[in-house]
Amino acid sequence: MDLAEWFVAKRWVALLELIDMLPTACRLNEAIANDPEMAAIMAEKRLERQDDPDPWAPRLSEYDLNITVLREILHAVKGLRQVSIAAAGGKPGEETPFPAPYTEIDRAVEAAERNWAEMFVQQFGFSPEDI
Repeated sequence: MDLAEWFVAKRWVALLELIDMLPTACRLNEAIANDPEMAAIMAEKRLERQDDPDPWAPRLSEYDLNITVLREILHAVKGLRQVSIAAAGGKPGEETPFPAPYTEIDRAVEAAERNWAEMFVQQFGFSPEDI
């Protein structure tokens, strides 16, 4: 693949798709994050997204075995911290787990579970809104 040929041929969509496939930790993303104009735009979008019901989750394409193991280690360390605080007589706060990728499969499973729960409560005369 010759990017110069793509540029001359004005294959903008293909170039943008290729750029979108770059990993998060790349020089392009570093340059974008350090650009003052882009930083202002990204900050504005982040502030708009604060009320977003879907929290951030890592991309599935970047979530490999190493990240899975590191996530488990992080959870273990947080658990040990909770135990240490409780053993010292303190009251440990609630620890939030590091997010895992959230896919359409997860959304479909949640919808199926919700549908089952609604059907279940209706058998006893309750309304689905009661859940």
